Amino acid sequence: MHKYIFYFLNKNTPRLNRIGFFGVSMKVKNIFFGFLKALLLVVAFCSSLLYANEYMVFDLQNYQPAADSPSPYFFQRDPITGNLTKVTDLENSFQFKTYNLKLRADLEWYREEVEPTLSRWRVRISPSEYDSDSVSFLSSDLMNKVNDGSLEGSLPREVHVAIYKGRVEAASYVKNTEPEMPEIDILAANPEGMRVGQTMNVKGAGSALLDYELKTFKGRGAEKVRLFSTRDEYYLDRGWKSEPARWTDVFGDQGACGRD
Repeated sequence: MHKYIFYFLNKNTPRLNRIGFFGVSMKVKNIFFGFLKALLLVVAFCSSLLYANEYMVFDLQNYQPAADSPSPYFFQRDPITGNLTKVTDLENSFQFKTYNLKLRADLEWYREEVEPTLSRWRVRISPSEYDSDSVSFLSSDLMNKVNDGSLEGSLPREVHVAIYKGRVEAASYVKNTEPEMPEIDILAANPEGMRVGQTMNVKGAGSALLDYELKTFKGRGAEKVRLFSTRDEYYLDRGWKSEPARWTDVFGDQGACGRD
């Protein structure tokens, strides 16, 4: 985004000067533009640092996967106290499916079975809430990365989904399935289920899907799993470790702001 702002400022500074947009001297205008550009550079650089620090690693060596994945659950509101009570669905469980994006048939099934759900999720829910907004962004990002990855065709990529009563309730994008250390780039659950105080939508799909992925990777012989996280504390509490900043993600081959 910052590069477009830089472009706007550089392109339109003469026009703003002609119309007297700021009503101040040229010197003050130059100071203002210079300060704004410097601030944008700092923001862009700090964003890159945060991006690099949000990688988590899970060691599979001592991981003993349980036979059953986490069960679906809901919240119901007590009509007397108004408190929310967790209710586990003992009659149903999550089902899981893997789409190998290097296979044309799997890619077509993904577009038919998963993409319509992601298209709904990518639309932000009003009023705005952080968790549901984050899922909407991740859903859009997942769709874009599948489209980009299907064109590139370099690294092996997969989409994993958790299904409840025939509906996709969580989706994950694995951008690198190399057996040594696969990388989970996106994990998103139904944004409606992320709303504060919601009682209608099933919960637990994201955790169950991650559990499924860890079992899958361990079964393939992986030693570790890397996860890009926007909720570090959540994963730290569940045995994941923070990965040190990866400077190649900050600087890459394209300079200070370049990254994959």
